Amino acid sequence: MVARVMVLQLVLSIMVVAGAGVLYGAPAAKAAMMGGGSALAGTLAYAGCQRMVPGSNASRLMWGHILGEAAKVLVALGLLAVVLVADPGHAAAGLAGFGAALLAYPLAIFWLNK
Repeated sequence: MVARVMVLQLVLSIMVVAGAGVLYGAPAAKAAMMGGGSALAGTLAYAGCQRMVPGSNASRLMWGHILGEAAKVLVALGLLAVVLVADPGHAAAGLAGFGAALLAYPLAIFWLNK
């Protein structure tokens, strides 16, 4: 299930990167790619925490989810801060890539429940 969310994040990020590249050039496309990649890295951190949960005990699964969510937020926001500080001239493109990748979460609710 996490893999499907990551694919959706990747597709949405690529759409924003292509749009930023066409409209504003390569530096904006790079910033959008890095912003989308930071959200994708957060999802990857969540998946890593889920993989480390041994067994199927409900309390362990819950702690794996809580730790995964915390890791996701820390990784995604930490990398986004690096992106924004590294290229403040194209911060809007970085935020657009990040925001597009985050749209995968509400879209996945509808996509995965069919």
